[in-house]
Amino acid sequence: MIEGMEAGTGLFLIDEDTSATNFMVRDEFMQQVILREKEPITPFLERAGDLYKQAGISTILVAGSSGAFFHIADVVLMMDCYRPVDITARVKELCKTHTAPRVQAPGFAVPDFKRVYPAYRRSERRDARQRGRENRHEHMKVKASGLESFSLDRETVNVRYLEQLTDHEQTDALAYLLRYGLEQVIDGRKTVRQAVEQMMKALDNKGWEAVSGSYVPCGLARPRIQELYACLNRFRG
Repeated sequence: MIEGMEAGTGLFLIDEDTSATNFMVRDEFMQQVILREKEPITPFLERAGDLYKQAGISTILVAGSSGAFFHIADVVLMMDCYRPVDITARVKELCKTHTAPRVQAPGFAVPDFKRVYPAYRRSERRDARQRGRENRHEHMKVKASGLESFSLDRETVNVRYLEQLTDHEQTDALAYLLRYGLEQVIDGRKTVRQAVEQMMKALDNKGWEAVSGSYVPCGLARPRIQELYACLNRFRG
């Protein structure tokens, strides 16, 4: 979620079934057994309102086992034979007869996102044939592996869990974008946001030639800015 916030998202899409239960909510009994000062995780239930009011981030949550979120929900939709039905009014009436969960999270603050991405230093080549060739620029080698990962030189970037990627052409494009950023944009002084904005601006203004060089490979599909942030965070060069 922090990654999404840094990328400027205005909406979280969360599936309860694939989220950690202790991340989503802690019931009354558990809160009595394990006091807040002993539990380092603040449940999402206690942050959803702050995220909307202070950070401008809405949430669409698919829930099937816990009704704790009904008390803070603005709209409740039920899927009935694959059709969405608005049951907000009925749920809010039922909420009056059920005790609302405690929401006592400590103070919330939106991160400033001023972290600086370190400059990437390519190791010296051992190939003697390359030695002594001054002012010669050679791009990092790019190799993509479908929707699983891509590599720059020998550094692998795992994108397996970026489920929003739907085509390997997006992965290929991310590899070229990241290479361009590491070689020409990221200098150890720019913040991550500044670097990503410059990378996307180059793509907007000059197209794929800006990020791939004189040779523009076919079959590149523009990814979202969120995926570029994700790749930077997963690069361990």
